[in-house]
Amino acid sequence: MPPTNAYVLMRGTFGEDDLHFISANNEPDYLPSVLNDGRIVYTRWEYTDKPLWRAQSLWTVNPDGTQANTLWGNQSVWPDVLKDARAIPGSTRVMFTGSAHHNWFSGAIGIVDSDTGSNFPRGLAKVTRELAWPESGNGPQDPGESSAYRAYGKWDAYISPWPLSEKDFLVSIRRNGKFAIYLMDTDGNRELVYEGVNNIFHFMPLQPRPCPPVVADRVVLPSRAERLSPADGAIYSPDVHEGVPEKMKGKIKYLRVWYLEQKTYTYWDHRPALSTGPVVSGVQTDGVKRYLGEVPVHADGSVWFRAPSGLALHFQALDERHRALQTMRSFMNLQPGETRGCTGCHERTSVVSAAALPADRSAFRTPDAIKPAPWAPPDTRTGVAIGYKRDIVPIFQRRCYACHTGAGKGRATFDLTENGWRPYMLIVGWPGWGVRDKFPGWGASVVREDWPTIDPKAPPPGYDLAGTIKVENHAKTTAEAYATLEPMTRLSYNSRFVKMLSGETPHHGVKGTDEEVMKAILWVDAICPFLTDADIRAEKDPVFPGSDWLVLKPRLETAPRPVRPGPFSAHADPDTVVREYCFP
Repeated sequence: MPPTNAYVLMRGTFGEDDLHFISANNEPDYLPSVLNDGRIVYTRWEYTDKPLWRAQSLWTVNPDGTQANTLWGNQSVWPDVLKDARAIPGSTRVMFTGSAHHNWFSGAIGIVDSDTGSNFPRGLAKVTRELAWPESGNGPQDPGESSAYRAYGKWDAYISPWPLSEKDFLVSIRRNGKFAIYLMDTDGNRELVYEGVNNIFHFMPLQPRPCPPVVADRVVLPSRAERLSPADGAIYSPDVHEGVPEKMKGKIKYLRVWYLEQKTYTYWDHRPALSTGPVVSGVQTDGVKRYLGEVPVHADGSVWFRAPSGLALHFQALDERHRALQTMRSFMNLQPGETRGCTGCHERTSVVSAAALPADRSAFRTPDAIKPAPWAPPDTRTGVAIGYKRDIVPIFQRRCYACHTGAGKGRATFDLTENGWRPYMLIVGWPGWGVRDKFPGWGASVVREDWPTIDPKAPPPGYDLAGTIKVENHAKTTAEAYATLEPMTRLSYNSRFVKMLSGETPHHGVKGTDEEVMKAILWVDAICPFLTDADIRAEKDPVFPGSDWLVLKPRLETAPRPVRPGPFSAHADPDTVVREYCFP
C-alpha cells in the first residue's frame, strides 16, 4: 500500500501558466479558506519531532506565502484533526470539524478563538457536545460553546460546517448512515435543508457576503529563471530568552538552524511506523534533517540572520558548548526576500513581542550569515546530513572498539560488536515497533513487548546512552508527547554519550576531537538518524509487486529532489514537470 501523497499549498494566477509554492511542508496542506482579514486558514499536517498521530492543526498564511503561523492546536491532542476551517462572519473566531486521523468521515463541530489561547483547552469550544472528538476521545475538559445546547436526537457525525453568523451555520450531518445538509445553531436546534439519494458532504451558499480585504504581497515571487537560486530571507528575534523558563535565561548563546528534507523516496512498505519508506531513525519515522549551521545570539538576546527561502527551517537553542538546551517541534519557512520575526524560544505564537525590528536596520547592524559545519562542502544551500553509519560508527571504531568488541573487557558491560547494527538500537533506546526487519540482527529480545517494561533502576547496558528525544515513546501521557519539552533534560545538553566523548564525564581516558564531539552533538540533536539521504539514494529503486500500472512508482535511486520555492507549468506533461522542477 503506497503512503499518502502530500499536496502542498500553491498559488496561481488566472490566465497565467505558473504555480508557486507558498508552503515548505513535507506532509499535506489541505482545505484552505479565506479569513475575514484576508489571510488563508488551512489544515497543516506535520511530524516535526512529534509522534505520528495527533499532528494536523490549523495554520494561517498570507496569500503570497509570507508569515505562516499556527492558529490553533499545534501542541494539542484534542481534537485529533482540525479541518474544514471557516471564519465566523464578523468575528475573529473560526468554526471547524474535529475529525480523526483514520476516519475522515467522522467529526464533531468546534470553534477556536486564538485571541484567548492557541492550545487545548484554551481558546477551544465544542458545539456538538453529545459527541466525543473522534479517535482521540474527550479531553480532560471540553468547554462547550453553549450551555443551552441539546442534541435533540441521535446523530452519528458532523462535517463541513459553514458559519452564517455567531450562532447559525450550515453543516452536513450523518444520521442513519447518510449525510444530509442541515441548518443548525449553537444551541443544537436544526432543520433539514436537503437530503439526496447519496451522501451530501460539501456545499456552498450562494449569497452575497462581505469580501475580505486583499492582503498586499510583501514579496515578489521568483520567476522561472530564478527558481534554482531564489533570494534569501531574514529572521529576527529581539530576545530569544523571551518566554523561556528561568533556568534557560542567559544561557542561549547560539541558534542552530536545520533544514527538514522532503522525503520523496519510499519503499512503499506499510508495516507499522514504516509506511514512509526507508527508516531514518529508530525513534521516529519522519523529520529528516540537514544541518545548515549556527548563528550567534547577541548580548541583548537578539538574533538577526539571513536564511534560505523555500525550505522547512527548524531551530534549536544552544549553550556556549553548542549543546541543545531546547528544540523547536515544528518548522517555519521564508519566501524570497521575506523578513519575519520570532518571539523568543516560546510556546505560543500568538504572543506579540515587546520589542520589534528597528525601522532603520542600517543603524542597527547587518544580518548575520549562518555559519556552516567546518566539513560542509562550499556553496551548499541545503547543509550537511549526519547519520549513524557514516558519522558515528567511525567514532566508535576509533574510541570504543578496542574495549567493547573482540577480546575487549568492555564487552561484558556494553557490546559494540557489529551484529547487524544492533548497537544503534541500544544507544537510542527504542521499543522496536516493527523495525527489526529493517535493521537485520535485532533479535526477539528487543521487540516492542520487552522494551516498554524496562526497569529504570536496572536498564540494559547502553540503554538511552544518546539521550535523544524518543519521539514515539518518550512521554508518560499522550498530551505530554505533543507539549513543549522540558528544557535541558534531553538531547546533547544531557547526553551521556556526548559527555563521555567530550571528556566531561571521565571514561577510561576517552576524548574525542572537536569534530567528533560536534558530530556526536548533531547526531543526538537530529534525533539519532540511522541513514543519510545519500545512503538511501544509493540504493536501487525497489520493485513493488503489481506496480506496473501505477504512474508514480516507489523510487530510491531515482527519487526526485524538490526545489523550493519556484514556479512550474500547470499544464505541462507530468514527466516534464518532474524533470523541470527537480534538480539532478
